Amino acid sequence: MTLMDYLVLFSSIVLGAVTVFGLHLTDARRVKVLNAFTGAYLIALVMLHLLPDLYEAEPGVMIRPLVIGGFILFGFFVQIAMDSISMGIEHGHAHEIQGRMAYGILAGLCIHAFVEALALGQSPDHQTVHDRAQHHFLLVSVVVHNYPISIALLGMLLQSGMKKSSALACLGLFAIMAPIGMLVSSSTGLAVYSRYLMAIVIGIFMHISTTILFESEDHHRFPVGKLIAVSIGLALGIVSVVFEAC
Repeated sequence: MTLMDYLVLFSSIVLGAVTVFGLHLTDARRVKVLNAFTGAYLIALVMLHLLPDLYEAEPGVMIRPLVIGGFILFGFFVQIAMDSISMGIEHGHAHEIQGRMAYGILAGLCIHAFVEALALGQSPDHQTVHDRAQHHFLLVSVVVHNYPISIALLGMLLQSGMKKSSALACLGLFAIMAPIGMLVSSSTGLAVYSRYLMAIVIGIFMHISTTILFESEDHHRFPVGKLIAVSIGLALGIVSVVFEAC
């Protein structure tokens, strides 16, 4: 784990702010297409790398499949609980917000970012090639996932009438939660349990990606734009895993 990891985590939020102010990309339909891309990319990385590696045994390490499955299930339902606080912004559901509601949503997103990043912590005494590969793909997943969240969050805060400086301060709080989660995990020894933390995050990713991909559209149609975004996200996810394996 290096300073670059922290900067990469922070950069996705900065890019989200640049997208809102520079490209004015706050239209709900465009954000949904972007979320479709990230949902497909996430599910590809989870199914092709993160999940299989979670069950891959290392020398001297005993794998308990039932326990790992339990943590994945736990992560899935933890995300359902967090949705009730964040109102589903993690999978592109924007809402009109006012006053205290904005801070409740922000709190839910901060908890979400912190929990996800706990699995990014690394223990210098227990680091293996397996751990480095998992860390790389999880870092990429979190960055890609947080980018559209930052767009939706900042857009909602500005549309609620919040001052630009206050909205950016809220976004900054969200931006530092993932680096803090990674730091806490590495410095407190939680990183030793990275396999179980990873299982929780995989459960979270499964809930988010499947919600994005399978949510109902008008008349149960799958828009062409969303289909293209899903195809590109899926293709890039597959290429990323294949390229890493070569």
